[in-house]
Amino acid sequence: MSIHTKFLAGKNSIVYTGLNATSEAVAVGSVFCTRVSFWKILKDAGLISGFSKNNAGGYPYEHMANDVFITDKLSDISDGQGFTDIVDDNSIISKKSSQVKVLQKHLDSLVDRLMKANPDKIVLLGKRVADEFMRLDPTLKTTWDAKKTQNDNIVYDYLGDTMIFGKKVKIYVMPFPETSPIKDKHEFFKRIL
Repeated sequence: MSIHTKFLAGKNSIVYTGLNATSEAVAVGSVFCTRVSFWKILKDAGLISGFSKNNAGGYPYEHMANDVFITDKLSDISDGQGFTDIVDDNSIISKKSSQVKVLQKHLDSLVDRLMKANPDKIVLLGKRVADEFMRLDPTLKTTWDAKKTQNDNIVYDYLGDTMIFGKKVKIYVMPFPETSPIKDKHEFFKRIL
């Protein structure tokens, strides 16, 4: 099963959306597998219960995605959580988002995956993910453009609703957990609840 659909296998009330998988994520078949940042933010925001014991070798958090998104062992969201990337092409594994080209076929695939996942809320992780996602909904893009230009700062919060998935889905834009210099990111993620 693809890393891009694997973490949509359970119930998915909330789906986090990244840009593309890293080479490490593809190699171990997991997301956020080399750092604790994402999991700590979710824990501090009240979205997950805690951490499993570390795996002694290689990628100590590779099991976290399974425990949160597939088995729901650590999820504090009764209707489940999921994860996918906009770019579902394992050959595009750059860690520099500026080097990742998002094609229309990637957006079409994302819509298909999200329709099957049937979330109530989609959380876009970072500005680049939000910019690309907004190509799908011109009305939401207008709202996003207005919010992101206020004082030249990005407003991380609930953005609005979209109907592109055949039902009303709430869209949130959150700081990227790994590289964003924003402090107390978990305070933003609490807004998802």
